[in-house]
Amino acid sequence: MTELINSLRVLRSELHRFPELSFKEERTADIIQSFITERINGSNLFTIHRPFLTSVVVEYSNGKDLPYRIFRADMDALPVKESALNEIISQNQGVMHACGHDVHMTILCGLISETARLKPQKNVLFVFQPGEEGAGGAKGLIDSGFFDRFNIESAFALHVTDDHEVGEVASNGGLLFAIPREIDVVFKGKSAHAAYPEKGNNALMASARFLFKCGETLKNVIAENEVFLAHFGKISSGTARNIISDYAEIQGTLRSFDMDVMIKGTETVKKTADECATFLGCSAEVKILGEYVAVKNDTKLFDLLKKISLEKGIRCIDKKGELVGEDFGYFTQKWGGLLFWLGSKESGTDPNPLHSEKFFPSFKAIDTGLKIMREILLY
Repeated sequence: MTELINSLRVLRSELHRFPELSFKEERTADIIQSFITERINGSNLFTIHRPFLTSVVVEYSNGKDLPYRIFRADMDALPVKESALNEIISQNQGVMHACGHDVHMTILCGLISETARLKPQKNVLFVFQPGEEGAGGAKGLIDSGFFDRFNIESAFALHVTDDHEVGEVASNGGLLFAIPREIDVVFKGKSAHAAYPEKGNNALMASARFLFKCGETLKNVIAENEVFLAHFGKISSGTARNIISDYAEIQGTLRSFDMDVMIKGTETVKKTADECATFLGCSAEVKILGEYVAVKNDTKLFDLLKKISLEKGIRCIDKKGELVGEDFGYFTQKWGGLLFWLGSKESGTDPNPLHSEKFFPSFKAIDTGLKIMREILLY
């Protein structure tokens, strides 16, 4: 086991140094395939597939007519410049594994290695999935038809977080992650010289009015027992300080656990945009760019996680659902399954949030994640 952990440490370091953005994970896929090929050592129980150039699926067949279980890791990185203070630094300028996918892949490679060693009478698909970060890689892989040949019973995944310490996991037996819907709100007006505001229609002011009004309006529409979040993180408008802007674009994300609430909230956002635009003689359009389904865990599989954690001396926390988005929801929607948080913060250290330039999960989290996943596979 020590040899494996050391090999995984080297692998994680290499993956972290060479991160790649969504659907550009060709080198990552090659690194993964090379590591796996060495670990399975020519065993005829394994078949390596490349459904996409940027994905790897390792099939393990040793269970006769048993259904398959999926164990999935996401592969892509983020457009983040890494902090020079991290233990290992990205060599791809402006690209970083700021969501811990390097750790996810490393744990899955460890699980394949343990499967090769133990040779359990199981059927398993180890899925290295590209394009999780807003690119819909899970849906694309499922829609490709690749999995249609397999009888699949459930799917499993984990996600590192500094919200919990190494040696802790957290999840629940229901809705864990929300529906994320990405939107752009576009305002169009009429440009004019700033000295003659009556001759123009200010799209920038319409967008500002919208940002002020939107939250207030939603409070009056969304019930107290409903959950809905509208966040706007980027605005683009204007060409010069003395020109009335004829165009403004706001980029945002909407979150909810319930599709009916998501629809109601989206309609409220659209209505508010129209009213604010009309007030200033502009027009408005809300563009829905994409969304994921919610991640809903199977109650019995969460009970299994609690049982395994207790046996292995790992603290398992029953956690409320969060407004995070994850395309693993497409796996749980189709086959049922379980996703859990894996603690990655060492005791006595400050936590760093996901997607930040300082997020660097502890190497020790790999061992904990591998222990849990191995027991789920063997169960």
